[in-house]
Amino acid sequence: MERKRSGNQDSLQRMRQEADRLLLELTGADRVLRQASPVFRPHADVYFSKAANAMIVRMDLAGIDPTHIQLEAKERVLRVRGERHDPERADKVYQQMEIDYGYFERVITLPAVIEPAKAEARYENGFLEIMLPLPAPTGSRTIPVNVKESPGQAGGGADKGVAGPASSKGGEQ
Repeated sequence: MERKRSGNQDSLQRMRQEADRLLLELTGADRVLRQASPVFRPHADVYFSKAANAMIVRMDLAGIDPTHIQLEAKERVLRVRGERHDPERADKVYQQMEIDYGYFERVITLPAVIEPAKAEARYENGFLEIMLPLPAPTGSRTIPVNVKESPGQAGGGADKGVAGPASSKGGEQ
């Protein structure tokens, strides 16, 4: 008895899936859905280069036309999108298929703020390498601390600059 119920549930599930597929196909929504969701996720290495003072992202994108790759960089985020095509796929009957084709997207959160305007990318031997320069370090300066005297103290409540160990007297720089 259990076996028959399980078989009926499998048949019902297959019918639902087929009805969903036909509905999507008839409305054209299957094309929209395929474009909207990534089919595969390319591998990426992310590392810091001391010599270049930049974050480097290297992605394995073999077989992808570099003109079909879109890059977008913001302060700490890199977005890489594209598509791998197989134009000869229609006339083939596969025994085994392990290469992913279709749309892909990777959003990589970077460990440091970058300068997107100075980013560079190159595609060579199936790898996309993106150099994302870090901002130049800002210099430091000594900041004087102003101490306000209470009205009962000499000096009539005027502010006086207190110099730190590296600054000159009076809080001047």
